[in-house]
Amino acid sequence: MLAGAQCAHAAAPAAIPEQTGLIVDQADVLGADARAALKARLDTIQSAGRAQVAILISSGINDEPLSDYSLRVAEAWRLGRAKRDDGLLILVVPAINAARIEVGYGLEGDIPDAVASRWIDELLPAIRKRELAQGLDRLLDEIDAKLPPAAAKKSAGDENYLFPDHPEWRLPFVLVVFSLFSLFPLMAGRWGSIASAFLLAAFYGGAAWSLWSSRNAGLAAAAIAFPLPLLWGLNRADSARLPRVMQYGKTFGNLCGVLMFFAIVTLFVGVGLWAGGAKELWAAPIFSGLLALGLAAFLFPGAQRGLMIVLRSACHFAMILTFAYLGLQPFVADPAAIAFSAAGAFTALVALALYLDAHERKSEGATRWSLWLIGIALVIAVPFGLLVLVQAVIGEDFRTQLTQVAAGGGTVGGILWWAARLGFFTALNAGLGGRFGGGGAGRGD
Repeated sequence: MLAGAQCAHAAAPAAIPEQTGLIVDQADVLGADARAALKARLDTIQSAGRAQVAILISSGINDEPLSDYSLRVAEAWRLGRAKRDDGLLILVVPAINAARIEVGYGLEGDIPDAVASRWIDELLPAIRKRELAQGLDRLLDEIDAKLPPAAAKKSAGDENYLFPDHPEWRLPFVLVVFSLFSLFPLMAGRWGSIASAFLLAAFYGGAAWSLWSSRNAGLAAAAIAFPLPLLWGLNRADSARLPRVMQYGKTFGNLCGVLMFFAIVTLFVGVGLWAGGAKELWAAPIFSGLLALGLAAFLFPGAQRGLMIVLRSACHFAMILTFAYLGLQPFVADPAAIAFSAAGAFTALVALALYLDAHERKSEGATRWSLWLIGIALVIAVPFGLLVLVQAVIGEDFRTQLTQVAAGGGTVGGILWWAARLGFFTALNAGLGGRFGGGGAGRGD
C-alpha cells in the first residue's frame, strides 16, 4: 500500500502556482531589483497592446513533461487577450536547468517554433551559470523585436463610446434605447398618450434621420411611431365599451408594443454583451423574450393562461440552458449546441408531463406517465446542475484538481482548504483568456 501510494503521488501532476502578476518567482532566485526591472518590461509590452508575456520560475514540476506543464500553466493563467490569443509564457525550472517558451495561437506567425528553440538555446547557459536575470533580460530583447508593433492608440473620445468604427450608430442607438422614457406620460391618464405620441415620434424620427441622413426617413419613422401611444392609451378603457375598430386597434397596438419592447431590450443587452467581448450574444434575445412574454401576459388578459404556459416553458428552457452551458464550458470548446439540445429536451419533457398530468388526475387508476417524463427530465438536468455547483466550489482550475484526485495527488482536505481560501472566486488573473496550442520550444538537462 505504501509503495502504491508513493507511485500515485509521483504520478500526480505538479500544482500550478497562483498567478499574482506577470512574473512569479516560485524558486526565489531573482533579487528584488532584477524582478522589478523584468516586471517593468513585461508591463510595458502589455500596456502597449502588443502581447501579454509572463514569466514563471518554477521550483519543480514533479517529472511532468515540460511541454505539458507549461501548457497547463498558460491555460490556467489565461494569458493573452481573448480572440487575439497573444499570450506568451516563459517557463524556467532552475533545479533541472530547463526552460520552455509557450506561444499563443495569435503569436505563432511572429514567433515560430524554430525561433523559440534558438532563444531557449541562448537562455540555457545563463540558467546553468546562475545568471538568470541577465538571460531573461536578453530573451525579452529578442521577444520585443519579434512582437507585432503597438497599435495606434485611439483617442479618448473613441475609447469612451460604443461603436468606435461606426460613430454614426451612436445617436440612433441612444435614441432607440431611451425611447422607453417617452412612455412615462401614459401613466398620467388618457390625455398623457397625446404627449407620449409626440415624444415617441421625435425619438424614432430623430433616430432614423440620424442613421440614414434622410429627412424623408425621419418623417416616415415619426409617422409610424406617432399613433402607437394613442393605441396604448386605449388600455385604460373597458374593451367591451370600445367600438369594434378601436378594439382591433388596441390589440394591434399592444402587439406592436410587445415586439418593440423585445427588440429594444435585445438591442440594449446584445450591445452590452458585444462591448464586453462576450460571444454568447444569443443570451440577449432569450432574456428579452422572457420579459416580453410577461408584458404580453399583462396586455392580453384573454390569452393569459396560454402565455403563462409559454412563459413557464421559456423559464425552464433558459434555466437548463444556463446550467448546461456553464457546466460544459470547461470541457467543451463550444458547448452551445449541446446546451440548447439539453434545454430543448428538458422543456419538451416537462411540458408534455404537465399536459399528461392534467388528464391523468381526471382518470383514477391511470398510469402516471407524467412522473416518468419528469424523472427523465431530471436525469437530463441534474448532472449539469451538479457540474456548476462543483465548479463554483472548486474554481476555474476544476480539470487540474480532478486530475490530481484521480492520480492520488489530491485529497479532500486539500481541496476543501483550497476552496475555503479562494471562496467562490478564482485567483487574480492578469490574462483575458487567450488560447494556446502547443506552439513554442523547450528543453533542459
